[in-house]
Amino acid sequence: MKLGVSHQRPQDLNQARLDFLLGLGVEAIEVRLSSTEATREHLEQIVERVKGTGLELHEVMLEDLYNSTSAALGLPERDKDLDFFKNFIRDLGDLGIPHTTYAWHTGGMYETHRENTRGVASRGFSTELAKKAPQQYLRQYEENELWENYERYIKEILPVAQKAGVKMQLHPNDPPLDHQGVDRIFKSTESFRRAMKISDQSVNSGILFCVGTWAEMEGPLGEGEDISSALREFGNAGQIHQVHMRNITSPLPNFIETFPDAGYLNLHAIMDVLIEIGFNGMIVPDHVPGEGDGTTEEAFTLGYLRALIQYAEHKTT
Repeated sequence: MKLGVSHQRPQDLNQARLDFLLGLGVEAIEVRLSSTEATREHLEQIVERVKGTGLELHEVMLEDLYNSTSAALGLPERDKDLDFFKNFIRDLGDLGIPHTTYAWHTGGMYETHRENTRGVASRGFSTELAKKAPQQYLRQYEENELWENYERYIKEILPVAQKAGVKMQLHPNDPPLDHQGVDRIFKSTESFRRAMKISDQSVNSGILFCVGTWAEMEGPLGEGEDISSALREFGNAGQIHQVHMRNITSPLPNFIETFPDAGYLNLHAIMDVLIEIGFNGMIVPDHVPGEGDGTTEEAFTLGYLRALIQYAEHKTT
């Protein structure tokens, strides 16, 4: 298992940033950039920048087209977005970059307000406030058409990823809630079973298992999903390519993002399951309360996760 960080912009990978990450025991990174920046030349520069630093380049992600609203809703720009994403995946394969993330977020409110968490601002979400927000599109988009568009997307993109040797990883809807006139389809463990079936259980179509988003899910009984069970199911099938480790105060209808030691999840137990299933990919803190990289809050969170990993690994030896 490798401690990593996500949301790294190429221009921010200066020596001071790299020294900060290496000093905290970080071993792998995700770099993200916009589609306008994602030229073959720029990708080659990213590979060269990371080479020799002691960090593994786990993935490069398109911060705009990783989630193509046109593809999800079947809008006119769909084919253009898919063609770009296919070429991007081919470039990743040629350059030996093994992973990229995609999602099916289709709009909606990401947060409804900010809350104070140990003296810093953190994301808050209220279903009541979100439901009052105006409809985002001119019509309602139903679950069945989103699934039809997803199946079409996979049938086009997956063969390219397989040929390129790139592993795609699907992130759940965050928050996992229908609102603003769009159903959200990746909001339960069952929906990921369906997605893996659509891709014929291909190793090139896996999951970015966001523990925080899974914790937001209401679950079949309204008491949250069984995260440990989902980790075992998908992990034993080799379908988890990356883990986002984040804690929150409670499942929907309302939650606040917290530091990893302060939410309702027992992250020690979750880490034990990751060791049990033999997960050896990248695990990142995902969202950290506070503002920006290089902060005390980021250092605390990375240190906490590193300690969790070491504790769980040493328990098994």
